[in-house]
Amino acid sequence: MQNKHITLIITGVLLIIGALTNPTQDRHKEAVKNKLNVIMQKSLKDSMKNSDSGAEQIGSALGLMLGEAILDRMIESTISSDNYVLFSTTNATWEGKTKIIGVGVFGNVFISDEIDKALKEGKGE
Repeated sequence: MQNKHITLIITGVLLIIGALTNPTQDRHKEAVKNKLNVIMQKSLKDSMKNSDSGAEQIGSALGLMLGEAILDRMIESTISSDNYVLFSTTNATWEGKTKIIGVGVFGNVFISDEIDKALKEGKGE
């Protein structure tokens, strides 16, 4: 009987911790922004390796800065989250369709690798 009480207490504590540490919508947006920034920087490094002139490299750097500004606006308008008390989902809405692209739990947000695949398909790779 005592083991059941301990199990219930531990489960209750974990549920309370899960509810209190559920990520906010801002945390979900920040996770998406970080993921997309990594992808943009990798793309920039690849393009800089292929460019010979300094002007192309400067242009790529300026493109990255503009890209980050555009990315911020896009994230603000397309990324949202749904809170389910113990966990939350990261949602992307594009052309009227909403898709779950991540999950948040215990203060962390995990973004799906589907973003990488979608961007590669958009580039035609």
